[in-house]
Amino acid sequence: MGIGYIIGCLFSILLWGFDRQRVSSFINIKLKNKIKNTYVVQFLYLCFIFIIYLGLIFIKDNQLYNAITAFIVIDISNTERKNLKKNDKKHFYDTISTISRALICGFIAPLFIIIMFGNAAAIVFAILYNLSNDVDLNILGFIISIAIIIPSIIAEVFLYIIYVFRNQNLMIKFKGDYISNLLVVPLLNVDILAAFIESVNFYSYHNSNNMHYLKSYGDYNNKIDNVCIKDYLSISYSICFLVFIAFLVIQLK
Repeated sequence: MGIGYIIGCLFSILLWGFDRQRVSSFINIKLKNKIKNTYVVQFLYLCFIFIIYLGLIFIKDNQLYNAITAFIVIDISNTERKNLKKNDKKHFYDTISTISRALICGFIAPLFIIIMFGNAAAIVFAILYNLSNDVDLNILGFIISIAIIIPSIIAEVFLYIIYVFRNQNLMIKFKGDYISNLLVVPLLNVDILAAFIESVNFYSYHNSNNMHYLKSYGDYNNKIDNVCIKDYLSISYSICFLVFIAFLVIQLK
């Protein structure tokens, strides 16, 4: 049952240079140039994606379909390897968020959706995720935020275990924001846990009540550098490996 997913995942890793987000961005720019209203653009996207979903749900699961699905929805190598090319210090703090986003949206969430709702729903999620990188498409971004709540919790469990073993400490200071982050910006808690594992501060930009401010999580003096980026990458890939093994076990049942 799982051989198709294994092959699709393998090709996704081998063909990491295929940038799904660039393709989505190209289509999005062309459409936005013709239709200036972003809400109309999002409505058209949702209609088109719904039609795709209706077409896909009638396809019976087979190994070829599973392989194609895995190739489309798994997108972690391309996003993460780009970070290793960023040597400018101003990019270092962005990389934690980029890696976390790839881990959740490019791996854990698609596999979770396949288990819960099937291949068609996972492909729809992947399309929505790649389009949601445009911040103007706030409705699509909201849908993605809801969809990744549980996958974010799954990643947090792994990261928390790693943090406890590495730091011999059970406490992580979310400054009372854990629940609000989970419901509004699920990836932020993942970023905070990653920063605690790497013993660096994490700074989050907030905008509320006409106020703009930075919030710092952590009590460290260390700076994010290439060493901690590569370490977090290795942790991310290890989590992916464990999650994929669990996914295959569930598929075999």
